[in-house]
Amino acid sequence: MEMTCRHAIEEIFNNEKGVLSEKEIVDIINKKHPKRWKKGTIQNFLVALSVNHPLRKHHKSYWKYKDLFFIEGKGYRKYYPLEDGLWETTRDGTTRSNSIGEGIIGEDKLQAIETSLSLERDLEKTLIQNLEQLEPNLMLFQEQGISGQQLDTGKVGRIDILGVDRNRNLVVIELKTGKADDRVCGQILRYMGWVKENLAKNMNVRGIIVANDFTESLRYAVRAMSDVTLKKYEFYFRFTGI
Repeated sequence: MEMTCRHAIEEIFNNEKGVLSEKEIVDIINKKHPKRWKKGTIQNFLVALSVNHPLRKHHKSYWKYKDLFFIEGKGYRKYYPLEDGLWETTRDGTTRSNSIGEGIIGEDKLQAIETSLSLERDLEKTLIQNLEQLEPNLMLFQEQGISGQQLDTGKVGRIDILGVDRNRNLVVIELKTGKADDRVCGQILRYMGWVKENLAKNMNVRGIIVANDFTESLRYAVRAMSDVTLKKYEFYFRFTGI
């Protein structure tokens, strides 16, 4: 298959989970594919492939692609529907939407994503109100003008919850709806690494993965990670009249 500019960009973000500036992306492509595409061509593809870029409306032939997520003032990263929500581009602009769009996301998958998003928000809201449900004396990190709820690191993604335990250790809490697999290990380790470098100072950093269940591969992986633990949530239903 012939290498296109889109494929070159896709290749970068198959291996890169954080945010890259436009310049970094252009430099990587020029290094791998010298003089293959002009800078302006690469810039146009970045816009066209970003689900939320305000100028994407001018690239209708690429609306079907949902590869990247644009972060103003910082650059681009891979698009994660469960984290970033659903986006729709029309001639009038690009907006966050709950609609199916041009058949890109089927109705069943759309419903699953929306249910997952709602459940994760509810789980986060419940934990934020009382982090001691996870362990005694665990509190939300609120220092240096930073809140530990949905902490945007910019470079490595958004941390669901950053807490502080009774021993003044920083605790990165990653929430997953349903059953979590071992892919979450790389995610939480990236967050922990960022926290160690940017916030921890002399504090230790550990992680907690919260999910409804865990694959066997994740359980084995965590056994080799002394600073990461698993916590299982359960549902309790309450019924009220309308």
